[in-house]
Amino acid sequence: MRRMIVPLLVLGLTVAVDATIAVGRLCAQGRDTLRLTLADALRIAEGSNPTYRRATNNTLLNGVEMRTTWLRELLPTATLTLNTNYTGNLQRNVLDNFGNPLANPDAEWVYFSRTSQNLNLSWRFRGPSLLQEHRRQSLVNEGRDVAQGRAFTQVQGDVQLRYMNGLEQRELMESEAELLESRRIDLDVAQRLFSLASKTRVDVLNAELAVEQQALRLQQQRAAYETALLELGAALGAGNERPIELVEGALPIFDPSGIDVDGLVARALDVNPRLVEARVAVETAGTGLAQERSAWWPEIGMGLNVYRRAQATETRALFDPALDQDLESNFFVSLSLPILSDFFGASERRQQSTVALRNERETERELRLEVERTVRTGVLALHNQWESLRLAERSREIAEEALQLAREQYRLGTRSFEELRATFDREADTRRQVIMARHAFVEALLQLEQAVGAPARTP
Repeated sequence: MRRMIVPLLVLGLTVAVDATIAVGRLCAQGRDTLRLTLADALRIAEGSNPTYRRATNNTLLNGVEMRTTWLRELLPTATLTLNTNYTGNLQRNVLDNFGNPLANPDAEWVYFSRTSQNLNLSWRFRGPSLLQEHRRQSLVNEGRDVAQGRAFTQVQGDVQLRYMNGLEQRELMESEAELLESRRIDLDVAQRLFSLASKTRVDVLNAELAVEQQALRLQQQRAAYETALLELGAALGAGNERPIELVEGALPIFDPSGIDVDGLVARALDVNPRLVEARVAVETAGTGLAQERSAWWPEIGMGLNVYRRAQATETRALFDPALDQDLESNFFVSLSLPILSDFFGASERRQQSTVALRNERETERELRLEVERTVRTGVLALHNQWESLRLAERSREIAEEALQLAREQYRLGTRSFEELRATFDREADTRRQVIMARHAFVEALLQLEQAVGAPARTP
């Protein structure tokens, strides 16, 4: 009876695990499952990812800010002032004919009201300020567009990495499930040989232990797969209300020996979003320096004032539009020479702008070197992962053949269960190594494409 209890417990545990898996699948199928291909995931992320949506929202300011810049520089500033007031005056002293103050015997309050309207049009400019403001705003708009492109590239790369990680974890989970079935087969073999008195009870217990350990590994891998799906859902920005199912797709695995490294570096130096941002920063700093250098230009101001008022005693002029009153107008032109105005401060600002421009150029040069180094390092990593994958696949072929021979020897009684278990573990490790090597190659490829800012895959 004791000999039957342990196998029954093992069988009951495995059945319970299988039942849990089946119930989970049924529950998932009962809900609206989101079946995702990689293209679907990228499309959803483009419309739902918060990072990309923020960058896209910022570009909505481009049009209105450009129009405002043009209108502010080309059109005059208009100010319309409407004013009405009621005033009282008590004059207790008056002046005689010689200008001496005397007490006013008829002092009393005198009240009057006034309403006025004033329209002021003014326009000021200094040298090439109109063109400089337009250039500055164009660079601001370009910076937003580049930031949107960079956010798009980052989101696409992040989604691809998380999607491939989900495929890797699922493939590992399926491999662990296959290994669990193989463990059960070995347990059945050990039990039959024990019933035939060909093996000892120790072999049966070791086989049961192997099943338990493999079931635990499968459970851990299942948790890793669920975590990968949650991370993918967060990258999509679509939430995790619906269960996600990854649609099987071919991994982009190829021989990287055909990659033109120099051509890839040249492409990265041209399209990498970080480098494009650095070039925009250099141009912005140059525009700032040009504005500081043009600060010595004379400022020309022009304006037109149109004025009308109504004034009467008591409250008769309150809120009176005075349409029947005469208009007064004044046109003026002013010229301001800032030669002696804050001379040392202007010189300091010009020097600060010069230093800022030089620093931005050094930053761009440093970034170019970093991008080139990252791309070349990524190509080397891709070649290394390709060789690792080839070695892992060859190791798996050897391990599978060795496991097949070891099982035959175990059935014939020429090999112990411990020796069979060691062979089995080595074959299981090679399975995992092949899966991880395949996805390590894909991850290296995606990281290389992120470094380039464009696809790097050969046909």
